[in-house]
Amino acid sequence: MTRPAFILALLSLFIGSAIAADAPVNYIAEMTGMVCAGCKDHVTASFTKLEGVSKVQIVPGDKPGTQKVTVTSTSPSLTKEQAVAALGASASTYIVHAWKKSDQPDN
Repeated sequence: MTRPAFILALLSLFIGSAIAADAPVNYIAEMTGMVCAGCKDHVTASFTKLEGVSKVQIVPGDKPGTQKVTVTSTSPSLTKEQAVAALGASASTYIVHAWKKSDQPDN
């Protein structure tokens, strides 16, 4: 391999890694405590402050009284603890029961 071809291959490897690092990741949370539009607005505003978050979607959950929250972020490692911390004093009202990284792409 010639030197320019090697440099080009190395450069494309770094660029590809940088692009992949910014790919959106979805996190799915199961929560309780949201009973009105104001509650949903508060949770959305709180989660939007998390690193790289671009979208928060809240829909009714599978179980009565639960909500399914989908958080889209460029961060590959948001945790339940970070989500709870983002809720601040409201973490005792809006309870995050489950938090997992989704294998499904963003729709």
